[in-house]
Amino acid sequence: MIMGYRNLSTGRCGKSVCERGFSAIEMLITLALLTVVLGVVVKGIIELQARNFNENGKVDAVQETRDFIDQMTRDIHGTGYPPPEATTLGTTKCTDKLGNIYPAVRNSPKVACGIVSFSPTRVTYEADLDGTGTVSVVYLQLVTPAGSTNCPCQLQRGSVTKTAWIANNNITPSYFTTVNGVLNSGDGTGLSGGIPTGLGAPTYPISMSGPGSYASYGTADVFTGYNASGVPITAACSLTTNPDCSQIRSLQITANVAPPYYDVVTKVFPVYSITSKARINF
Repeated sequence: MIMGYRNLSTGRCGKSVCERGFSAIEMLITLALLTVVLGVVVKGIIELQARNFNENGKVDAVQETRDFIDQMTRDIHGTGYPPPEATTLGTTKCTDKLGNIYPAVRNSPKVACGIVSFSPTRVTYEADLDGTGTVSVVYLQLVTPAGSTNCPCQLQRGSVTKTAWIANNNITPSYFTTVNGVLNSGDGTGLSGGIPTGLGAPTYPISMSGPGSYASYGTADVFTGYNASGVPITAACSLTTNPDCSQIRSLQITANVAPPYYDVVTKVFPVYSITSKARINF
């Protein structure tokens, strides 16, 4: 017998036994265990990534809403400045009590006529936004997504100089500030046969994926006007209606916003309600 090897029949280690590797069963068991471990690790990574997306979506939704509302609040404080009273055009109003326009004042690029139109989903106002003497016409509106009549909707803010508006009062502004995921559109009083009439707030249906009920968030007006006594304005108005929008002395904005990602556990979209009210100083 050669030293260093054992014979298999005597219980000693022979060459054929010492060089033997893992059996097929041992390999299968090892692979199964590795698969289970890797599955747990991958699942944890996917859930962590989903939670990260979810948290980022929440932060972005709240932040862009606050930025929009803060900007609107700053604008509203200065709406109507510089007023007609600051000019030498012979009158202190853009229109008379019957809604007749004073063209010399209304069409002056140096005069801000305040809120010129209002509804619960759309507001247009004039103001010197940066104190440079350039009057801007600012448009705020709630719109449904392209190709859809359902919310989540989008809040938009755009502006043009009043000089550009005078040259073309049908000008379409560029809406460069937006809030996505807005659920509320009003109490439905502005619908006639399912078509918005402009006399109130149309309530758009809410279409959200996954479980959860969101209808209760949809009935709040986006914009609410109040008179000097704090009484809500119940009808849409414009510069030429009687009464006109000069009755509005403060403006409130309400946004019920859902982020783009739902909770990874409940599959429900969290909704954040943000409201701000600003007084018109001029």
